[in-house]
Amino acid sequence: MVEDDQAMAEMYRLGLEARGFEVVVLADAMVLNETVGRERPDGLVLDWELPIIRGDEALERLRRVEQGRLLPVFILSNFPGSNDGAIDRVFRAGALAWLEKDKTTPALLATRLRELVGRPASPQPGR
Repeated sequence: MVEDDQAMAEMYRLGLEARGFEVVVLADAMVLNETVGRERPDGLVLDWELPIIRGDEALERLRRVEQGRLLPVFILSNFPGSNDGAIDRVFRAGALAWLEKDKTTPALLATRLRELVGRPASPQPGR
């Protein structure tokens, strides 16, 4: 996950981990390609509004490296995707979805990621 808002990143990280996902959070997309090469994730959740470069720029850079060419990517942002053709750019670069943070709970994100990577549901603690 690339998310510069620490509280938001922590909320999603905890929610995804509670549902069986391993999560690595980056606050900066400038180290994304290196991290993807080292960690080999099953999927990526990428914010649009990031320091230094936007989500579409990070995704375009990711697609230039071997490990990032086919990596499934979701954009998770409160930035309106219809502004400035943003949604068109990320879909052209291969993003699978544009999810709005204010409408996407950690549980919903986990469900969408499971659909994306084919990971079976894990029992939630206490159930």
